Amino acid sequence: MKKNPWKTSLTAIVLGTMLVQGGMTAWAADTSTPVNAAPTVNYGLTADIRAAIKNVSVTPTATGSQLAVTVRLYNGGATQNRVPEHELRVQTTSGVSYTLKSSASNKESLQPKEIGELVYLSAIDSKEIGQLAQLSFVNVDVYSYPKVETTLLTMPTNSVWYGGTGSAALLNLGSLTWGQTFTLPGVNSGLTYTPVEASMQNTATGRVAVVTVLASNPGAGRETIPAFRVDAQSEQKNYEGKRAEAESISLEAGEKKYIHYAIPVENGVTLSNLLVLSTDAFVPKGGGQAAEIATGKLAITWPKAEQVNAGTVPYTIGQPISFDNLTNVVDKKTEVSLVELHLHENPGEGYQTAVAKFKLTNTSSTPTAMPTFQSDLVSSQGVTYQGARQANVTPMLNPGLSYVVSYSYIVPQSEKGTSFTLKLLDAAAAAPYTTTIAALQTDVQKEGTESTISMYPFDLVFNDVSVSTQTTAQITYTYLFKLDLGITQKENVVVDNNFSKLRFEIVDNAGRVVGSKDATFTGVNKLISGKQILDASNITSDQFSYPFTVNVYETIETQNGTAKRLVKVIKG
Repeated sequence: MKKNPWKTSLTAIVLGTMLVQGGMTAWAADTSTPVNAAPTVNYGLTADIRAAIKNVSVTPTATGSQLAVTVRLYNGGATQNRVPEHELRVQTTSGVSYTLKSSASNKESLQPKEIGELVYLSAIDSKEIGQLAQLSFVNVDVYSYPKVETTLLTMPTNSVWYGGTGSAALLNLGSLTWGQTFTLPGVNSGLTYTPVEASMQNTATGRVAVVTVLASNPGAGRETIPAFRVDAQSEQKNYEGKRAEAESISLEAGEKKYIHYAIPVENGVTLSNLLVLSTDAFVPKGGGQAAEIATGKLAITWPKAEQVNAGTVPYTIGQPISFDNLTNVVDKKTEVSLVELHLHENPGEGYQTAVAKFKLTNTSSTPTAMPTFQSDLVSSQGVTYQGARQANVTPMLNPGLSYVVSYSYIVPQSEKGTSFTLKLLDAAAAAPYTTTIAALQTDVQKEGTESTISMYPFDLVFNDVSVSTQTTAQITYTYLFKLDLGITQKENVVVDNNFSKLRFEIVDNAGRVVGSKDATFTGVNKLISGKQILDASNITSDQFSYPFTVNVYETIETQNGTAKRLVKVIKG
């Protein structure tokens, strides 16, 4: 039978020229060198139906080998055409032939201009399959004696994945560096993909590598992202990934979206590559659960540290933050800026506390939802400290106004660095994992003068502070804080009862906290400019000693409890 390639517009040619990704996130790698794949060749199965190989794999199993083939058919005729009765056979270079089982979901006929995929699978109790050379559609007439076999079509298997681990899994796969744009070889799709972020995250069930891929549609029509997955590989082992998005994802012409893959790995493992695998479903005839068939297509080098951090940008406190253009976490009309970042040791606590404050401004003319991003603080050595968001936050932002949201980070006393990367994270797109929407390189702020405290949007000037005691008839003590404060507030910044407080803690000469008093910036008894008196009552006589120290803290109620930032020390 004549087996000349079908040279028409149907031939699934993988794009030879990829679009450079415009408007991508700052941390996305260079995509200026796309991967070019060879065209997929189509052959005539019948007068109207054309066939092309999508996937061929020979993968090791516990008892032998698994052979899998996926063939794409196209009905180029004007009427419905039946797929001819056939067996699917693969032949090795040594002449051995294997007959594969057909999936119960395979189409028996195709409508005009319809594309269908036929999936075949067989488990062979042998690890000596060898190299595959070709596959054939063979019609078997079992009603003739002896039976008559007619070869309908033979196609060379030029691209076969032989599975395995380590370097064996990479044989016959295209090799990409991190950040290169690619298409899926053999898959009937013009969508392009770019790996843009990889991170290792710890969960309650173990360690997970989370990979973000930017999918782009450079074509003129709507396309659905085909089934494929991303696995991770060390030198000794492969780790299977799973896409975080359960629903199918479609892209309009020119549209871009992120897809995310979660890959559980072992603690301490060092990853070397990512494997991109096309996936198909095989449904056994006679009932049974569908099995996923994965065929390796490409290998991507696991990013180095400098590639992972390539998107981190120098940041000046107070400037608007540039977010990933595709994020849905922060509305385009909401301006976010970091207004404070302090790191302080907490006396008696055994750790330091970092506090970051963000100002969020609604620049639109209508109320908008408060963004709910998460935050991590990363040291110059790559140590990550998870942020705790303040517990209560207003749900909506009113037009023309700014709101302050605080995050706290528990940092060990051994951390001596002053330069950090502040990562803002999307906790919804790949839930329960996070992805980066902004990464800022900045230094912690130095405190002001001895008498001035910055608690955005307030500046506090301690003109005078004195502490005295009073004794009651019940032999208890009351500490009186006499404050002369100067308080100034930035305009158009909303402060409500969720805002942080000042806490005055009384510490005796043995280092014990014997009393405290919280002061707020809102409400009836709020702090004001000028002279005022605060009292801390119910200090029993066996707790009293002199001299004493008053530690003044900024306190923030977070999801993990009360976070404290030491802002002033007053000696009694």
